[in-house]
Amino acid sequence: MERDGIMNLVTGTWAWLTKKIKNKERKIKMTNKPIKKYVVMSKFKSQDRFMLEKQFINRHSADHYAKLMAEAKDYDDLEYFLFEQSHDYSDREVANG
Repeated sequence: MERDGIMNLVTGTWAWLTKKIKNKERKIKMTNKPIKKYVVMSKFKSQDRFMLEKQFINRHSADHYAKLMAEAKDYDDLEYFLFEQSHDYSDREVANG
């Protein structure tokens, strides 16, 4: 009896979620969002791998974030780096030509 009750609950929840998703799909419109091409990453001095911290639209915000995080000094040997995306490989016109 418990199994049937649980399955009905799961089936009902799934049906409710499916209905909500279908209704929202009709309302969603595609918009062009600005590309976040400035990436702040961190790395411990003893390691060779970078960790993603945050992405930004403009360099000023990325610089400011990196400075604030460096001043906070959560860890003694943590360094912050700013990377800029210079090329979009998903852009087919540039990639093909």
